[in-house]
Amino acid sequence: MGNSRPFLSLLVVLCGLLLNHPTDAQNPSVIPAQLNQTITANVTATFQKTFFFRLDPEIVRKKPVRVSAKAVNASIANPLIVTARQILGVTSFTIPLNDQGYQVYNRVARTLCPQWNIVDDRSEKLYLAVDVSSSGNVKREFQLRADYVDNFELITGQRISANVTPSTPMFFKYSFTKSQLNGPVLVRVHSDSETCATISVQKNMCPIHDLMYDIEYDGMYQSMTAMAAITVTPDFSPITEEFVVVVVVHPTDYTCEHLGHELLDSIRLNPNSTSPTSASSVRTQKRESKYNTMKNVVISVETTMTYREYIFPTLITVGLLLIIYLLAYVGTILETEKFIRGFNIEFEYSTVSDDVESGEIAGPAVDEHKGPPPPGYGSISESPVEAAVSNGAAVRQRHQKTESIGSVDYCEDINEVMEIRRTKVELTVADLSFHSNEYKYRLYQWNLIPIAIFYALPVIQLVAGIQLIVHFTGNQDICYYNFLCSRPLGVVQQFNNIFSNVGYVLLGILFLLIVKHRDTKYQAAVKERPVISKMYGLPQHNGIYYSVGFSLCMEGVLSASYHVCPTGYNFQFDSTFMYLMSGLLMLKIYQLRHPDVNPHAYTAYIFLSLTVLIEVIGVYVQTIYFWIFFGVLYVVATLYFTSHMYYMGVISLDCGIFGRISHFFRTDFISSPKPLYMDRFIFLVLVVTLNFAAAVLGVVFMPSDFPSFLLAVFLINLLAYFAYYVIMKFIHGEYPYPITIFCGVLTMVTWICALYFYFSTVTNWQLPAAQSRSKNLRCIALDFYDNHDVWHIISSMALFFGFVTVLTLDDHLLNKPRNQIRVF
Repeated sequence: MGNSRPFLSLLVVLCGLLLNHPTDAQNPSVIPAQLNQTITANVTATFQKTFFFRLDPEIVRKKPVRVSAKAVNASIANPLIVTARQILGVTSFTIPLNDQGYQVYNRVARTLCPQWNIVDDRSEKLYLAVDVSSSGNVKREFQLRADYVDNFELITGQRISANVTPSTPMFFKYSFTKSQLNGPVLVRVHSDSETCATISVQKNMCPIHDLMYDIEYDGMYQSMTAMAAITVTPDFSPITEEFVVVVVVHPTDYTCEHLGHELLDSIRLNPNSTSPTSASSVRTQKRESKYNTMKNVVISVETTMTYREYIFPTLITVGLLLIIYLLAYVGTILETEKFIRGFNIEFEYSTVSDDVESGEIAGPAVDEHKGPPPPGYGSISESPVEAAVSNGAAVRQRHQKTESIGSVDYCEDINEVMEIRRTKVELTVADLSFHSNEYKYRLYQWNLIPIAIFYALPVIQLVAGIQLIVHFTGNQDICYYNFLCSRPLGVVQQFNNIFSNVGYVLLGILFLLIVKHRDTKYQAAVKERPVISKMYGLPQHNGIYYSVGFSLCMEGVLSASYHVCPTGYNFQFDSTFMYLMSGLLMLKIYQLRHPDVNPHAYTAYIFLSLTVLIEVIGVYVQTIYFWIFFGVLYVVATLYFTSHMYYMGVISLDCGIFGRISHFFRTDFISSPKPLYMDRFIFLVLVVTLNFAAAVLGVVFMPSDFPSFLLAVFLINLLAYFAYYVIMKFIHGEYPYPITIFCGVLTMVTWICALYFYFSTVTNWQLPAAQSRSKNLRCIALDFYDNHDVWHIISSMALFFGFVTVLTLDDHLLNKPRNQIRVF
């Protein structure tokens, strides 16, 4: 015991020293404070202050507290640290705020997490503790203030205005009413300022993510310049039936000028694109010199259609299409019966010899006014033609019993006769319908089915995956929707954009039914009198018609797939079958009078697949080298196709093509005073000029929307060839039936209306997502469809009427001998 006393005495002395020498850090200053008052004080590294604010439990249930602080002489190296402690958590920030190295803010304000669900006893006392400290030894002066947030609750139909800066984010609460639990609501944020911001909708649960680096952690969010719109369904927050709208302003415009294009810009080969670093510096300078970082926003919440109200516009759409079904189908049936009954077989049959009925082909056509064509190159004397006809007849008789699908197509004797006949100046359909082409054109429809299946399945899988990504991440900058006319259903964000494609599918099926009905009636007439299919009218090969109708159906499927999440990356899904339809329709119009010259299905689909490949390359490679390559390829293809059309397929695509073109050019245009085939020459010169001009414009201007440019090339060539075909019909005295003229007028009217809505764009994926939303418009039809939806519906009708126009264009020739039908 004696030895332990010195140690006990030393311990007592040390404890006394510690107790009698308190430090400021161990005993911070605790100061009661009042709300709605500005507090001015200072702190050092060894002297922090804590302010206690007494809160009213009844007010806290409705309004959160917003803490703001301003540093007078703080620096980035020695900032003030403000920590607000409440029951549900802690909120802290530093002053000055260094916002990603772009700007420094000496004033910071944060809205604390609402405490509406923590107090059951109204008499219970609540306190808010705010700690202010510093890491420097120099006194740091500051101003502190805590206030209840007025106008915190959003009310349907009312607007709330707020000023937000990068250092003062804000959020507001909205509660679903019982009447709104059956449908979504639209949160709309509008601003006259172009300053970049992010709008987020989150569940009303702590913590609320209201900083630039964490706002993407929860809920749904959009970048914004002038407008943002987010549709919120009741199942977004089924527990609380509430959500908060968060507004965060960015110190630079990088997010609003680049978001949605980062991936494309990173992989697109474009010499005009800038690197992210240089772009950021340019935008920073732009912001400092032109923009104010304060952004005034106006927030409102609007009710939209309930799910039950979706039924009415969908039924109206289907009903309208069913009316077209009824009228078009009945009208086509009547016209079909009319031209089937219109065959004056007895009269025409008496003019045909027994040899012709047994399988011989007709001789050359002779114009009663002009007489036979003059001898020389491009014309055939009588005896060679008779020999060719006799040879062809013998070949037919030789193969008549064993004739299977495609067996005659490869007979060398008939091919020789074809080569002779194609060089005539005055050609008739009888000269170019020598082969049995049923199998050749049937391949178009059967080859297209597996092509469509193998193309569509990965597309559907891809867009379904993207939609799930959007749904679970909440990033609404990925897809370019019209957010002001968003009608969600389940995980699908834009059900109206998808459903509006139903017209393509239903009218495509209707077209297939019409073709099938006509085909059945025609085959029945042929079975009764086989001479019809051999000697009268244009050869009725419907394989391409079936392909066109099926392509229209697939256009609806793939357009719907594209609109699940429309972007520039997957726009090719929407345009692929547009290429197919336009290409197949050109082939069909050409095949009407050139059945032996038209390409095989394999050749056509290979060419169209190469077109799609070039389209994909054009999306990602935007260099002058690509455009030069495309321009050269475009010019070569134009020269080949025009030469093929001018010489009726005599020029084949092989190693000797350039020599044959040179030989024919010297014979026709140098040795001859004028072209032998004047009508074709004039048309093809116009076509070549038009396509050469398109190629030059592409190389010079290099449009960023390459798929649309390529589609425009196809459509312009289709319209040019259709116009040429119709004009030549009238020149040769061929006048279509009234139903054809009626469908043609409907086609023009519907196309004019459709194009009006098409060019009234509501999105633009060539722009960043935030800027594209500035083009968003309200629904214009049945409070369900926007401009682009109306384009879908009307353009499907226009395509259908156009197809019926081509289908019935030559019905008046069905009872006319083929050797009297001119080829042009």
